[in-house]
Amino acid sequence: MLTSQQILRIRTKGISALHDYWFNSLFAGEPYLERDMLVYYDGRVVTICGFPFREELFDGEVCRSVARDWALNRRAEAIVFMGPRRVSLDCLRKEGFRRIAEGRPRRITEELFIDCSGAPRSALSTRVYRRSQARDFDLTLRQGGIVSAQHLQLLELFYRERELSEELAEVAFALPAVLRSRRIRLIEARRNKELCGFAAFHKPFAHTAVGLLMIVNPTVRGVSDFLYGKMLDQARLLGACDLNVGSSPSLGHFKFKLKWGGRPQVPSCYYAQWARGNMARRYHISWGPRLTRLKNYSP
Repeated sequence: MLTSQQILRIRTKGISALHDYWFNSLFAGEPYLERDMLVYYDGRVVTICGFPFREELFDGEVCRSVARDWALNRRAEAIVFMGPRRVSLDCLRKEGFRRIAEGRPRRITEELFIDCSGAPRSALSTRVYRRSQARDFDLTLRQGGIVSAQHLQLLELFYRERELSEELAEVAFALPAVLRSRRIRLIEARRNKELCGFAAFHKPFAHTAVGLLMIVNPTVRGVSDFLYGKMLDQARLLGACDLNVGSSPSLGHFKFKLKWGGRPQVPSCYYAQWARGNMARRYHISWGPRLTRLKNYSP
């Protein structure tokens, strides 16, 4: 459990989307701050965020020490590590762990930030922003609340058109809490009263807002740009200097964020899963998919 002092430290120094403990705890488990690293625990699985806070340095030895402590003293069954570079966790083999998944850093996993302070943007991003303001959508702004059938239709369309992954399954479990929470800002684009897309974001850090999701009807032209422009406007009104639009699932998403002036402030992500016992034989180790025994995709 986080103390009030730790919450203040995260708000002041947080930068990565993985530091956004309110959102991540919805699917990764209870948040802890251990040796200046955020750790999430769901009762069986520990997720260690190795990305340092703003203006601080990465320490691989601290990452190893925290992982070893959870394996030896708190009997975690699986350990997920995410950080800016590889950390050897071979020390866990003595405790019956084996590495069951690993993902090397790729450029598209850089977390991109878009300036929303009102400072001059690049010529390209300025043109993109101005075009987005001219789109003929009706804008609705609200905090989380009742979710309409149109929201659910767009969400189902989004999931139907994508191959199911562990990350998408985790987000699906978090969606009800995200969309109904009063701390979340929802930006909706409508045309002739029909919902064409919506974006959700909040401001968990002192100077940085974080985009959580954007769902659009792919047949409606220009809705993504419209939502991005309005999300930047609203983030600025909340006092944010920049908007973290996160890592990207594809090169196309990455280029879209670059077009908007996105610049990397959190490096690409190294990912590893270590597990022992029954957990090492599962298709998935995160809480939501594990709870429902989802087995229609590979690790």
